Amino acid sequence: MTHVSLAALYGVLLSLMNTVNAQLSGLYGNWAATVMIHLIGLLVLLPLAFTWGRAKGRAPWYQYSGGLIGILSVVFVNIGVSGIGVTANLVLMLLGQVSCSAVVDHFGLMGAAVHRMNRGKFLAMTVMALGCGAMLALSGETLSGGSALAAAVSFLSGWTMIFARMANAALATRCGVGYSTVMNYVTGLLGSLLVFALTGFRMNAAFPAPGYSLLIYTGGALGALGIFLANVVTPRLPALQMSLVVFVGQVFTGMGIDALMGRFSLGTLVGGLLVAAGMIGNMRSDSKEASHGAHHQPEKP
Repeated sequence: MTHVSLAALYGVLLSLMNTVNAQLSGLYGNWAATVMIHLIGLLVLLPLAFTWGRAKGRAPWYQYSGGLIGILSVVFVNIGVSGIGVTANLVLMLLGQVSCSAVVDHFGLMGAAVHRMNRGKFLAMTVMALGCGAMLALSGETLSGGSALAAAVSFLSGWTMIFARMANAALATRCGVGYSTVMNYVTGLLGSLLVFALTGFRMNAAFPAPGYSLLIYTGGALGALGIFLANVVTPRLPALQMSLVVFVGQVFTGMGIDALMGRFSLGTLVGGLLVAAGMIGNMRSDSKEASHGAHHQPEKP
């Protein structure tokens, strides 16, 4: 249960991080903000980089790709939100994460433990799909008004998020949680700097912009803590369960932030409750599977 709580905390951090990062992106532009986010995260981690963040082993090159894949996630989300709206993007992103996590669990991809699809999991995923439908239907947004590209990349953003998380976790297993957390920001900063340079270092406002709270610059620090938690929890939870717990934490934190700002979304509430119900059903299915496996272990001679 401790790992589930940490996964939920990661979802809370994601929601807070996305809120402040959106303000930063709106002020400076996407790529300038992406560079700032990674630079601030790396500066926060730098004092620990040569102690807690030192490599404790070796890993293949592709396990260093988490930070780069994370940049791709940012691009996909930006395209999705601008093309089909916030709620539709969130729904398709969740469906992408759920489908990718189910495939990872079923086949044991990227070193994950095998958790086969069964009737209980299928029922839980059906409830989650209904929750996604409720969020979309009650939000007033529709997919018909958006482009096919925006819808496709919103769905694919869920897959890139899972692959980034799995790559970071694999690196953490081989080289240490601290090292993986630091390297996520090193590769993310290098990749975002390259794209920022290719766009001509274009910024929508001069830095530092006057009249803005320093809180809008805290996304990198929140992200650093979030990546650390993800590296700790990901190897210890099935991919689908991890995705659902994170999403529920993210959605209900977002609802709290909206309530503080005087906004309320019935679709988010109903959809979030249905996704939470599906998450509980999936966790019960995993628990029964684990119990069944324990009862059928062959006796040692």
